[in-house]
Amino acid sequence: MTGAPPVPPDLVAAEALLRQADGPSFAEPWMAQAFACTIQLSRRGLFTWSEWVEVFSTEIKAHPAQPGESSNTAYYRQWLAALETIVGLKGAASTIEIAERQEAWRQAYLNTPHGQPVELRHGRDAYASSRPP
Repeated sequence: MTGAPPVPPDLVAAEALLRQADGPSFAEPWMAQAFACTIQLSRRGLFTWSEWVEVFSTEIKAHPAQPGESSNTAYYRQWLAALETIVGLKGAASTIEIAERQEAWRQAYLNTPHGQPVELRHGRDAYASSRPP
């Protein structure tokens, strides 16, 4: 992919991107997961697509691509940050809950043998044992 896809104008357009042969390019699995989570949360009514576009646009303006960062990587970094923001704004998860989940995934990555899929269960135990009682 030469550049990040444009922000779809509505949920139907976003979902259609997933069905197109030349749809969004996901360099890493987390990018696809963030995209799919956003669509599902909007579809289930946590936020409207216009609310999403507003939060995502704000994130893009506030945190543009970093030097040496590809447009695709910047796009999905911004997408994930916007998703975390809107989930917090809507009260679906607190900042602390999001940070705890991020740390659990980081621990899962660090505790997964090379070549094996990263599974959250590998991080939950490590994260839980590293927290003070």
